[in-house]
Amino acid sequence: MIENPREGRQPLKIETIKGPNDSEVSYCPERGGIITSIKLQGREILYLDQITFQDPKVSVKGGIPILFPNAGPIKGPEFPSLEKHGFARNLRWRGERGQSVFMETLNADDNTKKIFPFNFMLSIGGRFNKDGSVSLNQSVQNLEQEQTLPVSMGLHPYFCVSHESKKDIKFSFEGGDLIEQGVETWSNGGVISIENPKLHDSKAVLRVVIPFLGTLIIDVSKEYKRIWVWSLPGKDFVCIEPVMRDSGGLVNDPEHINPGMVLNAEINIRLKDKAKKK
Repeated sequence: MIENPREGRQPLKIETIKGPNDSEVSYCPERGGIITSIKLQGREILYLDQITFQDPKVSVKGGIPILFPNAGPIKGPEFPSLEKHGFARNLRWRGERGQSVFMETLNADDNTKKIFPFNFMLSIGGRFNKDGSVSLNQSVQNLEQEQTLPVSMGLHPYFCVSHESKKDIKFSFEGGDLIEQGVETWSNGGVISIENPKLHDSKAVLRVVIPFLGTLIIDVSKEYKRIWVWSLPGKDFVCIEPVMRDSGGLVNDPEHINPGMVLNAEINIRLKDKAKKK
């Protein structure tokens, strides 16, 4: 385990960029680069548990944690010290921003190489678009001279929904019927995993109708081959997670990046038909 370097430090600093139509994105480089808030048309779409956010000894429940180099748990002797969802979400990142864009970066160091023996540069970029949507780009460059870099990374968005309304969420895309039928599984700590519809239809998007929020249009690039849906009982969120592989993918079927090359993946989020607040 890599210790969180901010333990015992001053209160966390949150950075914010502004977009059109009363929209903004906030993020925290020193808390794993996490996206803490996305407001579209003045409406907060992300859930954030402040207690876990402020406690460096636990993983944050909420926002959009960055999963790297692995999404989910892994088994086997290859990376015995890698924890569930990797280590990037526990480390201090570097951040810079403009008025409507930001970039965070995390470089390999001696500590990360003890548990993941590769040289890399991981980046998260965010920007607002003219249509009022927000795009998040997750990229990693292989800084090794000779060996390929294995990754099975992802993002972990927590979207706002009351726990009473989870059964009423409409997942209007290929595979969405399986998610709706499996609501008792995913709303109680299980995971429903489906293939990213983008793999078969370049124009496919995830259309998710959330009560008292509106319709989220989530465009997930094909590099994220799987979509996970998960929640916990009694909690006011649903996680819709774009990941490159299912659990264990870093060992069983990783994405390989050649020396010097960069792998890019992106999601775009738009709020349509904003609902009236409950």
